[in-house]
Amino acid sequence: MGWGFDPTVDLDTSACYTNYGSAIDYSAPGGNFALYPGSQWWLDMVFSTFPDGWAWMAGTSMATPHVSGVAALIIEANGHRLTPSQVESILRQSADDLGKHGRDEWYGRGRVNAAQAVQ
Repeated sequence: MGWGFDPTVDLDTSACYTNYGSAIDYSAPGGNFALYPGSQWWLDMVFSTFPDGWAWMAGTSMATPHVSGVAALIIEANGHRLTPSQVESILRQSADDLGKHGRDEWYGRGRVNAAQAVQ
C-alpha cells in the first residue's frame, strides 16, 4: 500500500456534513468520509488530537482551526501590526476561489491558502 494519492480525486468537493449558506465566509480542509472504506481514505481526513492520542477525523471542528491558523500566520508574518479588517482582507485576497466565481454559499470567499496568505 503506497502513500501516493489518486490525482483524479477532487478533495474540494463539499463533504457530506458541510454547512452552507450566506453565513459561510471561507472554506477549509475538514476531512470527508467519501473515500471510506476504500483505499487511502485517510488522505481525505484530518489527523488530529483525540483523547489518549491521535485519530483521523472529519467535521467542521476540523476546518475551523485551519482558518484560525491561517489568520495567526498572517498576523505573525506582518509583525503583529494588523487590524482584524486587514487580516480579513488578506484572507480574502489569498483564498482559492472555488465554486461559483466570487462569494458563494458553498465555499464563501474560497478555500484558505496559507502559502498565498503569508507571501
